[in-house]
Amino acid sequence: MSTTTENASLTVPATSTTFSSTTTIDLSTNTSVNDTSPITSADDTTSVSDNAQADNTASMGTNSRNSTSATDIPQNKGLDDGAVAGVAIGCLFAGLIIGAIIMWLVFRKRQRYPKRRRRSENRVGMMYPTRDANTMTPGSSGKTMKLENVILQPAPDKDILSNLIRLDDIITQHAETVYHFEPVDVKVAALAQALTAVGYRETLSGVHIETVASWCIQTDTRFGALRHVLSHILFSTIDWNYPGPLTLLPKPAVMFLNSIHPIAEYGNGFEVMSFAWTRWRTLSALFLHPAPHERTPLEVSESDIQDQVEAVAKALDSVLRYFVAPDEESQDQQRNHLRLMIVEIAKLGYTFFSHTSDWRFMYNDGSGRGRLVVCVGLEKLSDLDGHRLRTPRRIVEPRLMP
Repeated sequence: MSTTTENASLTVPATSTTFSSTTTIDLSTNTSVNDTSPITSADDTTSVSDNAQADNTASMGTNSRNSTSATDIPQNKGLDDGAVAGVAIGCLFAGLIIGAIIMWLVFRKRQRYPKRRRRSENRVGMMYPTRDANTMTPGSSGKTMKLENVILQPAPDKDILSNLIRLDDIITQHAETVYHFEPVDVKVAALAQALTAVGYRETLSGVHIETVASWCIQTDTRFGALRHVLSHILFSTIDWNYPGPLTLLPKPAVMFLNSIHPIAEYGNGFEVMSFAWTRWRTLSALFLHPAPHERTPLEVSESDIQDQVEAVAKALDSVLRYFVAPDEESQDQQRNHLRLMIVEIAKLGYTFFSHTSDWRFMYNDGSGRGRLVVCVGLEKLSDLDGHRLRTPRRIVEPRLMP
């Protein structure tokens, strides 16, 4: 009787939880029913058992060491939640502070730039004044006012030209009807000295004063020479730009004019100072006007200028008396007519004084030929707002002696 061979497989689980593998011992025996089959001895069995036990012990020791090593390695979990929150809040506050500093610097820079810009605009505004500079905004009423709505209305150019032509006719009539054309007993030097004292300036006329005196003495040139002297002296009394020793302009303004430096001495600032000077003149005329709400050109009060008229007439008489007939009637006629002519000149002077533009009389023809001007020419130097013109505008040419 035979017995089938059986294969036995024994599986030993590892004692360590970290092992994924198992130790397997395979035992294969061929058993025979015959008595002659070899029998395993006890010593052999014991040896096998001892070897297996040793292997298991070594395996367990290795697993134990591996487990201990794995347990001893520290695990770095980083910062805890509280520390992370603290760092985040600190960064937030630091960012806010830095942002606030940057915004402050930017705002400060922008605030400084408009100030520098305003200062620059103020300087340019002074050098080149604009019409907006004449606008005033009172804080009490809140209403915007412009000086152009307050200052006196200027006389039209055509009216000024008409008055100038009329004065030329008056001077011509005065020289022709009041003075004689007979020889006179006066020296050129004495007459030249009298002309200088009355305010005749050869720097304006372009003619030597001795030449003018000589032509006044000569009978054939006396008529034109006397017209020249009268025109030169009378218009210089109302010349705001070139005032002479005699003046018919308002006394308060003349006193202030004599107390300051001439505008022509300002050099590079002449344009600005000329504008300011013109504006001051027009405002002065406004305050001197007896009825400023009417906004008409400043008018002459003969009683106010009576002493000025007498001073001009007396000074001119020192030159003209040589050419007046000796009779009393002729002398009275000359004095009366001369004073009326001076008053008419003063009226035109007040018109110029209250005008918003600046004007200039032309005492010579500009040719340098030494021709006598019997009636001054006229140029406009600024527009109605007082701003200087690039080129003077010629209103009327000077009239020359034939």
